[in-house]
Amino acid sequence: MNYSICKRCGHLNGENEDNNSFCSAVYTSNNGSEYSKLYNSESIAAYKKRTKDIYTPKASFLRDALANINIDPKELKYADIGAGSGYFVSALRGVGLINSVGYEVSKSQVSFGNLMIGQPLLNKIDIEKIIKLVETVDAEVVSMIGVLEHVQYPREILKALENNKKVKYFYISVPLFSLGVFLEMVFPAIMNRQLSGAHTHLYTESSLEYMANEFNLTRIASWWFGTDMMDLHRSVSVSLSQNNFEPKIALMWNELFGSVLDIFQLELDKKNMSSEVHMLFKLDR
Repeated sequence: MNYSICKRCGHLNGENEDNNSFCSAVYTSNNGSEYSKLYNSESIAAYKKRTKDIYTPKASFLRDALANINIDPKELKYADIGAGSGYFVSALRGVGLINSVGYEVSKSQVSFGNLMIGQPLLNKIDIEKIIKLVETVDAEVVSMIGVLEHVQYPREILKALENNKKVKYFYISVPLFSLGVFLEMVFPAIMNRQLSGAHTHLYTESSLEYMANEFNLTRIASWWFGTDMMDLHRSVSVSLSQNNFEPKIALMWNELFGSVLDIFQLELDKKNMSSEVHMLFKLDR
């Protein structure tokens, strides 16, 4: 696939549009069972561990960001759109935000998530009804964690969000046009993560600012962090193995780079150059 950088906002765009066939094939074919394999855990213990390790920090960031602007987060209702198997909904409830529900297009993920959570908190929504859902959902906080880059009509969804007077805050996590993309160019034989699968476009700090200005969103808080250095570590390690270097060379690389990986990544994060960002917006009306 070819890509272009928008001259107006700096967004990285795929050459082709995500049409109905593409979205159906990726997210809802066979009741979404194929896509769900990327996220479903094998046991309740594994589900809880994934929730704790990956999603609880996201939920805590949202809770604390709201508290920092003198909003009682426990008094609000939360709707997670594109909830997948419900990890974020589970995490929200785990940090005390119990008025949380999720909406997901994959029937298999909804069934699995409700089973793991132990309550029917996830709701199946038809993919063509997502815009209407966003426009009418009864919640003060709408979240899309790793979702906005996947939806077929992001601008229409953002407009629907703006039109929903009940929604006060919008919380997203999106992948970024970052160092990781350049690593994928340099290491073409290594499985890519940023521009892979259904990631057909990537956000930038300038395109997020453009989005906020167009849809009357004020940034309340942001959390920049990524896995760019982990991608570099992985790419070099796999390349050493593929090129039949002595095993001790790969071991040496792991020892040398592993000790500074977090330090290097933190410097990227500080400069807003990471592969991912979480942002909380307030809707201005």
